[in-house]
Amino acid sequence: MPMKPIESKVCRMMLTSRMVLGKDHQSKACEGELEKYMDHCPEWLHARDDTTNNWMDLDSKATETIALVRAVGVKYFLIPDDPMMVKRSEEVEKVVFSIMNTMVYLINKICFAPNNPEKQFDPVYAKSRFAKKFVNFAKKLEPLLEGPFIMGDTLPIHADYLLYACLYDLKNFLPEPFEANEYPKINDFMDKFYNYRSPIRRWFASEDSKEGEYIRPPVPHIMAMLDEIQAANTNIQAANH
Repeated sequence: MPMKPIESKVCRMMLTSRMVLGKDHQSKACEGELEKYMDHCPEWLHARDDTTNNWMDLDSKATETIALVRAVGVKYFLIPDDPMMVKRSEEVEKVVFSIMNTMVYLINKICFAPNNPEKQFDPVYAKSRFAKKFVNFAKKLEPLLEGPFIMGDTLPIHADYLLYACLYDLKNFLPEPFEANEYPKINDFMDKFYNYRSPIRRWFASEDSKEGEYIRPPVPHIMAMLDEIQAANTNIQAANH
């Protein structure tokens, strides 16, 4: 079942930045058009048909989050008008989608087996495997940051919120390259976004901003969905025979 907009920490951050404050107001804002956020799923993310999905997006959170961020962006005028900036923001989405799915697949499939109690999660091993992937991600991302934000020294756009959420979760999983400032443009982006003078400061001052991940946790979390995934795969196989 797709997540509800109000369940998304990224969505709540974006709403706070647009002065939609408090649980009641945010819940109300998440009704109506935002409930249909998958209508804003970009063409490049569409599944090939009703029985196929992006296979590394194990919990569909990356796909849903990108669509939801776009929907909030449309509603609150956070989508850029410049075609070149639209193209750049889509490139950021693609880079984010790839690295977040690499992380979740590595944590939940390669370094852990929810149906095999003998294979326990080893965070040190998982981080060592992921570190090489992060290098490739950073090299692709840095040229897309005009500085400090995607569009330059201007207002953050929808994709800036998505990127901050992604980097926050990545830092929780692999803090070393951030702490060593191996990629200054990425660290500068995070610092400028966190300290931006807009109402988003209200978000970072809230307890909600300090609790949990934005998109995915740095530990296995697929266990609760295992039965659901297996049942869905069984139904797909049965439909194909």
